[in-house]
This record gives sequence, C-alpha cells and structure tokens, in this order.
Amino acid sequence: MSGKVRTRPQDESEAGATLVLFAAGLIAFLGIVALSIDVGRLLWARTQMQAAVDAAALAAAQSMPSQTDAANKASEYWIANSGFIRSQGDNVQLAVSYPAGNKAIRVRADADIPTWFARIFGINNWHVWAEGDAESQVLDIAVVLDISGSMCFDSYTQTESGSSYRMSPGRLTPAGGFAFPRLAASIPASTGSSITITLNDVRIFTSTSSSTNRSNFGTSWNSTTPYWQRSSSGNFRAGIIQIDNEIFQITAVNAAAKQLTVTRARTNQSTGVPTVMQAHAANAEVWANRTGYSSTGDYCNQASYYQATTSQNGPHQPFDSAISNAQYFTTLFDPAYDKIGLASYSTSATNRRTLTSDFANVRSAMDSILYPVGSTNIAHGIGMGRQILDGSGKRANAVRVLVILTDGIPNVSCSNGYNSSSCSTVNHSSPSSCPATATGAVNDSINQAAVARAADIIVFTIGLGDGVLDCILEDIAAAGGGTYYKAPTTAELDDAFEAIAAQTHIALVR
Repeated sequence: MSGKVRTRPQDESEAGATLVLFAAGLIAFLGIVALSIDVGRLLWARTQMQAAVDAAALAAAQSMPSQTDAANKASEYWIANSGFIRSQGDNVQLAVSYPAGNKAIRVRADADIPTWFARIFGINNWHVWAEGDAESQVLDIAVVLDISGSMCFDSYTQTESGSSYRMSPGRLTPAGGFAFPRLAASIPASTGSSITITLNDVRIFTSTSSSTNRSNFGTSWNSTTPYWQRSSSGNFRAGIIQIDNEIFQITAVNAAAKQLTVTRARTNQSTGVPTVMQAHAANAEVWANRTGYSSTGDYCNQASYYQATTSQNGPHQPFDSAISNAQYFTTLFDPAYDKIGLASYSTSATNRRTLTSDFANVRSAMDSILYPVGSTNIAHGIGMGRQILDGSGKRANAVRVLVILTDGIPNVSCSNGYNSSSCSTVNHSSPSSCPATATGAVNDSINQAAVARAADIIVFTIGLGDGVLDCILEDIAAAGGGTYYKAPTTAELDDAFEAIAAQTHIALVR
C-alpha cells in the first residue's frame, strides 16, 4: 500500500516569510526616518549656530578695542540670530574671548540639542558648538579730494549760456576800493518791467579800468568797457545782475545818484527759465557775473566774500561740505591702529600729508586747502594716493585703502606718467553720457586704479552731485577692486564715507 505525504501549499510559506521580512524592513525604515529627523535637527542647529556666531563676531569687532562694548554687541547679535538654538537647546552658552592683539575677538557658542527618536539608540542629545574669530583690520588709508573749480559752483548761480560764467557776490579788489553793492532801498514785488533802483555804491559797474574789471569780474572783462555795457559774442549779456532769485539787466547808470535803471525778471539763459518779479529788502546783495582767472586769484576765490584763510573762507560749495565730511571720515578710525594720508587734485595732484596716526594733523591739512581751482585730473589723484600708501609710514600688515572723491569727469591727464608729483598736463574733452566716450583722461584714471590694485591697494570712488558720470566712477572702482558710492548731495557724503569705513574695518579670520 502506498502512502501519501501531505505538504503545506507553497504560497502559504512564502507569504509568511514575506510578512516577516516586511515587518522587519518597516521597522528599520521607520528607524532610519526617525533618526534622519534628529540628524536634520543637528545639521540645522550647527548651521544656524555658525551663522549666529559669525554675525556676533563681525558686529563685536567693530566695537574693539573696547572689550565691554564688544561683548555687549556680540550678545546682541547672538540673540538676534540664534532663535532656534535658544528655543530648542539646553545648556546654551555664549563665550567671548580676546586672542592676541587688541583688535581681535573670538565668539564661541555651545548647546545641547535634545533628540526625539535617537533616544531608542541611547542618544538623548547632540552637543553642538561653533567658533568665529573676527578682527578690526589695521588700515593705511589715502584720502584723495577733488579741489577742481567746479567744487564751488553750488554756491553761485549760472545765468548765462556759457558754462564758465557764474553769478556771485565777489570780493572787491580795485585800487582805492569800492563798497560791496547792496540795495539802499527796498524793491516791491509789483512794479513795471523797467525800474530805477538805488544802491549804496554803483562804481563797480561803471569802472573803465581794465585791471579793475579783470580783478572784479575775471579775464572775460579784461577791458576798459564798463561791466554794465560789455557783452561777448552772445556768451553773456551786458549788465546782468542778480538780487535774491531775480535776474535784472542794467540799461542805464546814474553814478552821481547811485542809481541803476534795470529791466526786471530776465530769463536765466543757462536753464531757459524766466525769473519772476519779487520783493527785495533794503541791504540785499547785488551779484554780478564772474568768470575765469583774475590777476589776483582764481574765479572761485574771487567769487567769494572772504579772503581765503583757514579760519574764514568762501562760501565754496560743495567744497566746504566735502572738506567737513572728509574730516568726519577720519574720526571713524582708531589712531591706535590706523594711519591716514591726504592728497588733493585738480589740474594736477598734491601730496598734502603722508601716512600718520595724528588724525588732527590730517584734518588741519584739509583746512589748509583754501579754495577749489583748476581742472579734473583723477588719474594723477589716484597716482598720488598710491605714492602716499607706498611712502613714509607704510606698514606690511596693513590693509591699504584709497578713497577718491570727485564732483566731475576726468578731463586732464599726465603725459609723463603718474609716479611723481610732477605732471605734464594734457587736456581732454569730457564725455557727456554713459557709456562714456574713451578719452586719455578716462582711460588713464581706470588704468591707474588697476595699477593700485596690483599693488594690493583697494580703490573706492565717491561721486558727488549730478556732474559725475556714474559709469566712469564704477569702472574706476571695479579696476581698483573697490566699490563706487553715489552722493547726490553733500548730505549723503557721510553715508558714503561711513559705508567705506564699515566695509574696510572688519573681516572674519576663522
């Protein structure tokens, strides 16, 4: 008799084995997923902690060498940037220390980040830490200021079509002297278009001395023809004067009575905008057109009220404000570590102060620049700044910075190079728009910035007012490895100087 062996169906055996394997795999998968969540929390904690520590170190370094201020600033920035660490971590600690060198600071943070799922493997928390070192860099700085003639133009109105003519009060310098012209009696707003006005002195307008006329009004008036009658090929009108914001034209003079017959509310030829009749009080100043160079000084100097001295000068705007703002810039640095030198430039450049930690001396050297004069040789300004940074007081461990300010466009170059104080000048036309037409003056300015950068000098440019071409100053800064800052008015100059100071002061070193 044959027997039969009973066996379990094959599909039942395989299904059971598959179920066991699936359950084991699911447990392992869930374990991995759970562990990855904790690992993700660890990685995020490390990332945020390092970022928060770096921010704290950079901020704190700006307060050095005051360790108390630096520690407070580090705490402030740590709190602002470590929300996850402080909310999720245990035993959170922040420590500030000071490595060798009073300008260096180290910020370290530690924390325990509790785990959620890794506990099943006996891991209750992750310990995370981060360090950041920063230092306020030792700086050698060359400040290079534009003192070209246009730096006085904001003080004086342009009323004629020729760009070289400016309406200004003037400092009267003829032999014997004339009184500064002022209204002896007020002028009402509503009068006829032609009126007679009385001044305290009208002789300046009737002089027939060419030397007197040249001294008072500039080279275009180097003539025996009196101011009120002289015109020149349509460039300027005879006898134009300005009282407050109204432009008048002299049509007759009664010297004995100190009276002028004038036509009111003349158009400003430079802008094409007619002026309007307005009331003028007695003693109001009577301004006249001035231009060019005189026998006793430059236009800007002759245009102002005061003889140029370090205590009384101008007004020359934006020159006066630029000097004040540049002096403020020196206060943003620490003479215990930093050095500053000073150059100025117009038709050529001048070394006014070699590198020094005596910032008061630098500010005094700025005051000694009495008035703006000449053209705009930016290339020589950069070259002179480079010479200062390579000259007396140079330090091997310093970051070298050149800051050049201008209100204009390069229009002069040097044919003999830029490695000395001498300059054989070459005049160039000025581009009028961007992209700028290449000229020798423009190209040399960009090339000199590149030469400076090759010598480990960072070149920053500041464009003041609406007479600059941004594209040129951007190209100069780019060639010099720096940044261009635009200051539409002198009110924004401090912002530009502060931005440069902040950008150059601090660096993460670890």
